[in-house]
Amino acid sequence: MRMLKDIPELKGQRVLVRVDFNVPLKDGAVARMGEWRLRAVLPTLSFLSECGAKIIILSHLGRPKGHDLNYSLYSVFECLKKIWPLGKIFFSHEVLGVLAEKQIKKLKNSEAILLENLRFHKEEEANDQDFAKKLSQLGDIFVNDAFAASHRVHASIVGLPKHLESYAGFLLEKEITILSTVRSQPRRPLVLVMGGAKAETKLKLVKEFLNKSEGILLGGVLANTLLYARGLGVGRSVVDQELVEESKKFNLTSNHFHLPVDVVVSKSLARPDGLAVRPVGKIEPDEFIMDIGPDTVALFEKVIENARMVIWNGSLGLTEIPAFKKGSRAVAEVMAQSRGEKIVGGGDLVGFLTEENLMDKMTYVSTGGAAMLEFLAGDVLPGIAALEA
Repeated sequence: MRMLKDIPELKGQRVLVRVDFNVPLKDGAVARMGEWRLRAVLPTLSFLSECGAKIIILSHLGRPKGHDLNYSLYSVFECLKKIWPLGKIFFSHEVLGVLAEKQIKKLKNSEAILLENLRFHKEEEANDQDFAKKLSQLGDIFVNDAFAASHRVHASIVGLPKHLESYAGFLLEKEITILSTVRSQPRRPLVLVMGGAKAETKLKLVKEFLNKSEGILLGGVLANTLLYARGLGVGRSVVDQELVEESKKFNLTSNHFHLPVDVVVSKSLARPDGLAVRPVGKIEPDEFIMDIGPDTVALFEKVIENARMVIWNGSLGLTEIPAFKKGSRAVAEVMAQSRGEKIVGGGDLVGFLTEENLMDKMTYVSTGGAAMLEFLAGDVLPGIAALEA
């Protein structure tokens, strides 16, 4: 794979940079957690600017159905202007079209332009090759700095490298370097903490690390699914029905494999209604599991305290509601005090750690959620493979 510093000449070159600015918005502006993701790509943008390149920034935002201005990247552009003092940056309300082409043509060396949301075009997610070719005609060189989107087979991720000389940006290089070490040479004792949604990818990672870790701690949808597969009632909690049969075959007898022993429940997903702590197996049919309980917290803390490395993806409760974030908060605090390495990822978890002012207590925070999981599980990410072709 060729890296950013391998580019022989950048001055005057039009460089298409794929980033992941898929960040949460609040009241029409980038939320605090989202600003962190923008800052993660500034080293790449600053390097290109200092070398005199003409920078064309590509990204998606959310899952719009057609041209929906609620998903415009203009708010991201306004935030980027404030946090990137080195660069002079413009915004195009088009991805492809006469206006976008004119704006790009006017770019001077070291200037940048952010194009509108790629997903306003259905061809992006369809990996349409004509769309990729048209995008490629906007630039001379392609740089992928979107690790968090590199598990997607989309036109701007895997299509562009077919048409342009392609390189990995500094953020992508950093993610690959650190996570490769975590995957192949983790520090032991190693503890894996999995919460949140996306149970399928997390189950695969759990299987991958079952025999090379000293502790696996589960919450969220994956824990619900495994409990349900064992015949334990989970009330109205979210269960991944497609994984139930596979989960029944999963070996849960390992002495370092830990499901919740008690949980916090509610009769509503939106607010604490009938809030109670229940032992696992004693959940009422009309209740939702919303967080891990105090006995589970104590168990998880004891396992984490002895770890030299902890990998954590996905919060353990519905952290958007204060009553359901106590479990995640307790785990985050014991990790913050731990001398071991702490590797975390996942949008909901990163947002929670940002709000709790605990981000700087972690050793490494990946910009990827699903991409991090797939990479650690040994999968080849399409966006990375495209750069190696």
